[in-house]
Amino acid sequence: MIRYQLGAGAAGVRWAMSPIHEVVSLARLLTEPQRHRVYEPWLRRRRHRLKDVDLSALTVFMSDGAYRPDFLDPPPPHPEPTFEEGVEALLATPTDQVHAELVDAFRGRSGEAAERLTGSPERTKVEAAGAIMRLSRAAVEPEWPSMRQALRAELLDRALQTSREGLRSVVGRLHPSVEYRESTLTVDTCVDVDSACPDGLVLIPSLFITDRVQCSTSDHWGPAICYPAPGRYLWSRPVPPASLEQLLGRTRSKILAAIAVTPLQTSVVAALVDVTAPTASEHLAVLRNAGLIDTSRSGRTAIHELSASGRVLLGGGPGRGTVKAD
Repeated sequence: MIRYQLGAGAAGVRWAMSPIHEVVSLARLLTEPQRHRVYEPWLRRRRHRLKDVDLSALTVFMSDGAYRPDFLDPPPPHPEPTFEEGVEALLATPTDQVHAELVDAFRGRSGEAAERLTGSPERTKVEAAGAIMRLSRAAVEPEWPSMRQALRAELLDRALQTSREGLRSVVGRLHPSVEYRESTLTVDTCVDVDSACPDGLVLIPSLFITDRVQCSTSDHWGPAICYPAPGRYLWSRPVPPASLEQLLGRTRSKILAAIAVTPLQTSVVAALVDVTAPTASEHLAVLRNAGLIDTSRSGRTAIHELSASGRVLLGGGPGRGTVKAD
């Protein structure tokens, strides 16, 4: 078990997105696409972009169960860093730190590749950065506006939940392996580590991990946890039941089906159902007045989620609604 000693509690936790983490996690996904069927439609539509991209300098670290060096995706320095900031941090990693992480990554694994990579840590770092930049240009950069929207919505939603319910309740919903009690956040894993967090802990939502969390306990990088973000609507849009479409109309039923997957901002709803933001606002107002959705605000940003009545209408009972994906 990993134990993050927070000390200051909620004040010691911050939330941030990480564009470079999304790229590195996509590389891992590409080595085992059969493991995560939810991404299949998205990957098929982008196969031509990825066909000739050389990722070998990155995927060499993607052996299942092996430690993935932390220098590949450094924790974000602030809530919304750019991809370029992540690459700069990667390239600025001290050579001795890169070497130490490479030794850990290839512990128990022999062979020419392991010797070459650990024997030339600076070259290994530069080649990995090159592969990350190629994958970003090919697959993530064209999709980043919608990915950033999904991650922004997640960060804002978690901030609102924390202010309403407290950190313990919110952390307990990030992943079944994560728990928070008495100023200690624990992750149920096969390793046994105590990690002090004098400068806080970073929680990073990730669009390309679905069934696990990824933990960093390195003194060099500072502690961080990447957890699955509810951005499934990016990969396959929800399809509302036919009966719901007959009752509410096509656009409003699609809006309810999308919000059933995860709380969404108005601009994201508009993009998902192919209408303008003002038109989406009108439909959302009708659904809110009917008691089917709840809306909370942070400044000028509105977040919409299913109400209890909306969940019942979609057949999900008191929990999150149930819809199928196309």
